[in-house]
Amino acid sequence: MSTYNPPADKLRPPPERGIGRALLFAALMHVMLILVIALGVHWKSHPPEAVEAELWAPTAHLAAPRPPKKVTPQPVLPEVKPQPAPPPPAPPVTRTPPAPDNAEIALEKARRLKQQEEQRQAALLAQQQAEKRLAAKLAAEKLAREQQREQAREQQREQAREEKQRLAQEKIAEQRKQAELQKKQELKAEKQRKAEQQLAKLQQQARSDYMKNLMSQAGTGPSTSTGTAAVSSGPSGKYAARLATLVRQNVIFAQIDQIQGDPKVIITVTLDPNSGEVLGTSIKRSSGVPSWDQAVLRAIQRVGRFPADSNGRWYTPMEIKAGPRDEG
Repeated sequence: MSTYNPPADKLRPPPERGIGRALLFAALMHVMLILVIALGVHWKSHPPEAVEAELWAPTAHLAAPRPPKKVTPQPVLPEVKPQPAPPPPAPPVTRTPPAPDNAEIALEKARRLKQQEEQRQAALLAQQQAEKRLAAKLAAEKLAREQQREQAREQQREQAREEKQRLAQEKIAEQRKQAELQKKQELKAEKQRKAEQQLAKLQQQARSDYMKNLMSQAGTGPSTSTGTAAVSSGPSGKYAARLATLVRQNVIFAQIDQIQGDPKVIITVTLDPNSGEVLGTSIKRSSGVPSWDQAVLRAIQRVGRFPADSNGRWYTPMEIKAGPRDEG
């Protein structure tokens, strides 16, 4: 395993910046301090300046008196003494400004340089603070945008999850619905199959009983029989008409006026020979109007149980003939 040994120069700390500027500033401050001390000593040894002023006062000269004349005496007025003239204003004292000192010039220059340096440092500090505030603002805006984008992405993911769950639930519900429908269809088919089997058995048994009844009546009648026993064993002549009228009363067909003529449908109805309950129906001959045929079939199902014949018996199968113009 090889180890990396960096050179010694890279391990040393980097040199500090601004050393020359610091040395120059320190030398300038020492020069300023020396100038201030020299200026203080020179001010203490400077003799005070004297100011001189001269005052001038004017002298009043009186004129010689005139020789007396004979005049009328007049009232003597008080002598008015002339007022002395105001003294002339003192000449303005002009001071000669002292010659500028090199120390003061250097001090002023150093002060201005220091002030300029402070202003520059303050401006630089203000610029750095402004840049920091701008950077912080940009970072905050960037963070806010990132948060908004993340929230939008999270919302989209949440919506996608909800949509996926909804589709899954709908699919499960549809599968359950299909399963229930298939189960119902299977149960209905099984029920219909059992009903058809039972109907076939009942029809077979009814035919067998009917044929046995006819055969027994045909073979056991008296010698004087006229052959009406077999006829009397069947339904009466009015029984089929009664059933047709009952079915016609239960037909519901709104378009009956649209049927031309009086087409009749013949339907074979299988009944329970012990109760008259409708076990099955089939169209033996159509009327040519399928909607009318279906309306008659629904009417038979609506009746459900047919009344017995006048002898208290039910006969199966029975044929029902119904037309739209029949009385009901």
